[in-house]
Amino acid sequence: MCGRFVQYSQPEIYASRFELDSVCETRARYNLAPTQPVLAIRKNQEGKRELVPLRWGLVPSWSKGPDNRYSMINARAETVKSKPAYRNAFKYRRCLIPAEGFYEWKAGKGGKTPFLIRRDDQEPFAMAGLWERWKGEDGDALESCTIIVTDANALVREIHDRMPVILTRDVYAAWLDPENKDTETLEAMLKPASPARWILHPVSRQVNSPRNDGPDLLERVVGQTGLSRPEV
Repeated sequence: MCGRFVQYSQPEIYASRFELDSVCETRARYNLAPTQPVLAIRKNQEGKRELVPLRWGLVPSWSKGPDNRYSMINARAETVKSKPAYRNAFKYRRCLIPAEGFYEWKAGKGGKTPFLIRRDDQEPFAMAGLWERWKGEDGDALESCTIIVTDANALVREIHDRMPVILTRDVYAAWLDPENKDTETLEAMLKPASPARWILHPVSRQVNSPRNDGPDLLERVVGQTGLSRPEV
């Protein structure tokens, strides 16, 4: 799964990295949590790529509205095409969710140790996402998103059995295109990222609380990690 992640690049970095036509106002976030606004990339009605804030936790258009008991922050790659909550968004409303890293926890003596997983060059990457628009009886609209997760790769597997689907640059256009109805090709994109060029290290348990949000959360904590191999 993916329950916390990081978005801290300046908007011009995202604009360059993801070939955006427009960006929203941003601020660095080091500990994004469910129900908070996160940045997502999608195509607008003019076919332009835009960076927009979306509530993290999908709210289907046919639902009664936000319900924190069923936050739907993650969608399993195996069922996005068939589950009622996700299948329309998978067909028509796919997005990219940029990030510089995501957190996972490993259970061990003394409790769970949080780890930061990111690229070895610390460049932003794109997680596969879906978005929805829900309208209340008063006409107010809420736009929300979910992150698609798949089996963990060899690097992440020692910490957790799932990880976000991380898309490569060559498939961004096909993923974002709402006219692309080739579900077989789209499903083929939902696979674990190669562990090459990815690193992880333990971080402070301060990340456990979403109230804590600063660059110090990214720093390596030296100590017992519970890994069966050296940290990388």
